[in-house]
Amino acid sequence: MSDNRFDKEDKKMSSAAYIGTAKGMADFLLSREHKGPGDTIEAAAYRLQSRFGVPSTVLMRLRHREVKDMLMSNFMALAAAYQSATERVEKAYQHEKSLAINPNVVRLAAFVSGEKTQA
Repeated sequence: MSDNRFDKEDKKMSSAAYIGTAKGMADFLLSREHKGPGDTIEAAAYRLQSRFGVPSTVLMRLRHREVKDMLMSNFMALAAAYQSATERVEKAYQHEKSLAINPNVVRLAAFVSGEKTQA
């Protein structure tokens, strides 16, 4: 026999964990897409919707409201967009690292990013 109270608490914790993850991914994507003064968060959300297929309403809801639950399809679209954006950031970092002339700067950048260095 199981206690229904514990089952409900487990569901709340698991949904809260993935909602928190979704909120963090949405904040990251919106901050990367927002172009600064003269741009709006709504415009950035629309650009993300056009580029990655993440509904702008989901992004704005995660930004401004306490979300209790969301569709898994929206979460997966958000996760795919986040993965694509982080891969772009990593690719840009590797490109800038390859352009660095001073090896001390390369070692410092590797140290700051937490990358393992060959010593």
